[in-house]
Amino acid sequence: MTTLLCDLDGVVYRGAQALPGVPEALERLRASTISVYFITNNSTRTPEATADKITGLTGVEIDADQVLTSAQAAMTMLGPTDGPVLVVGEEGVRSAVVEAGLALTDDPGEAGSVVVGLTRSLTYAMIAGAMEAIRLGARFIATNNDTTFPTEDGLAPGCGAIVAAIAAASGATPEVAGKPNQPMRDLIKAKVDGDVWVIGDRLDTDIALASSDSGWRSVLVLTGITDRVNASVADVDFVVDGFPEAIDLVLGHRQES
Repeated sequence: MTTLLCDLDGVVYRGAQALPGVPEALERLRASTISVYFITNNSTRTPEATADKITGLTGVEIDADQVLTSAQAAMTMLGPTDGPVLVVGEEGVRSAVVEAGLALTDDPGEAGSVVVGLTRSLTYAMIAGAMEAIRLGARFIATNNDTTFPTEDGLAPGCGAIVAAIAAASGATPEVAGKPNQPMRDLIKAKVDGDVWVIGDRLDTDIALASSDSGWRSVLVLTGITDRVNASVADVDFVVDGFPEAIDLVLGHRQES
């Protein structure tokens, strides 16, 4: 069985715009027997909301169980003694905490852990509360440490920028859940096996994820973070212009096999 692991930001869409040729490429995938999962470090949305966004932008129906987020990966790191959880993040993280059966708190003094995701409404008070909780002994978990992410208007600060501020203030080093780290790899491997392809735009997350398993192939697209100059010296199996070309590559390889 062939499985495709696709990044989203900078690969399938930029902000609120699907990238050129993506709807048609997804239709070609749907007509094949390839299993498709969307693996994202973006923790702002729930899997359901992420699937709805893909469907809304492309017209191709995507199920929530095809989406794995860094917030879900972070939850695999938490146990009963790690609650209540102080969240610096958006609905994707908060919903994941509740689904994991842990309580939420805004009180640094009672937090068993601090989970940090991207939030576009970051305040000084949020940083201060997270710092205090960590200094009092709470675990410090980052959903991911991507410093930027691509939007239709260019690059925007990512979760890693927020994590860096909290790390600097608290003096602590976070445990990181998302690509290419072990929690996300374990989450993926619980669902997939066989012939695996990874399509992404970041060398330090997507391509590094593929490199973590000797049997996985990597395809770098140039519609996101990485340009052709950096791609030329990267340890990557294939470099293509965009998602449609990546799908052509995967489908063509299957026909040759």
